[in-house]
Parts: sequence; structure tokens; C-alpha cells
Amino acid sequence: MNIRHAKNIDLEKIDSLIKVSTKVLQAESYSPEVIEEALELITGIKQMVLENTLFVVEVAGNIVACGGYKINEKGKSAELKTFFVHHQYSRQGLASTILRKCIEKLKLERVKEISLVATLTGEPFYRAQGFNESERKSIVLSSGASFEVVNMHMSL
Repeated sequence: MNIRHAKNIDLEKIDSLIKVSTKVLQAESYSPEVIEEALELITGIKQMVLENTLFVVEVAGNIVACGGYKINEKGKSAELKTFFVHHQYSRQGLASTILRKCIEKLKLERVKEISLVATLTGEPFYRAQGFNESERKSIVLSSGASFEVVNMHMSL
């Protein structure tokens, strides 16, 4: 297992990971149609790669997990983004490892608050990591379908 910063050459593999991960791991919380359409909400991956704020976990040359952050313009807060784990590697501590790496980097940047938008599937993981619920909301997708999420936060 190797954790490293994502590179441009990884973008296609990251995209495949996200599609596989969401279809399998989010199936307990959302319909297949909503899962597919909600992929439109995943943005900023190329920018995170450019800024060296997206990490990947590699096993035998395959990207099996990813996650990162975006620091706001004032530098006092950050948003966790793009946390996905291949279903064959779920519950093995990969997301926790990436999260710890992100928090370590954010502390070095003197960030005081971390926020994120959790799926219903991801909410228990983030709660277990010390995040608190800010609000539950429904995002309206381009088809008009609702995508239920939980805004969460943590102070550093």
C-alpha cells in the first residue's frame, strides 16, 4: 500500500474509482439513478491535483482510494472533498489514513475548521472520526431528483 499525492496521469483511474465506489457503496442509501446523476456534483478534482491536495492510495499499481481538501481563500478553514474507496478495500482503514494525512497537512497550514458534505453512506464514518452535523439538506440534481446529504464540521 502506498499513499501519495495524485498526479494528472491518475485522473482516469480516479474517475473509474469514483464510479465503482459510488455504485456499490452508496446503493444502500440511494437509488441507482440518483447515484449516477449525483456524480455531477463531484468537481474540482483537477484543481486539487494541481494544488497537491488530493491523495490516492495505490495497491499493486491500482488506485483503490482517494481523498483530499480545498483550503478557503482566507486560509482559516478547509473543505474535505472527493473521499472514495473501492468497495473491495472498504473497512480497511484507507479513508481514515487519508483523513489523518489531510488533517496533518491542514494543521501545518494553520487551518482551524474543516467542513464537508457527507453522503448518507459516509455520515457514520465522519461521525466516528469526530465530525459533527451542521445540517441535513437535499440537493436538487439537474433532473430535479433529490440527493440527501449531511453538512458536517470539525474544529482543529
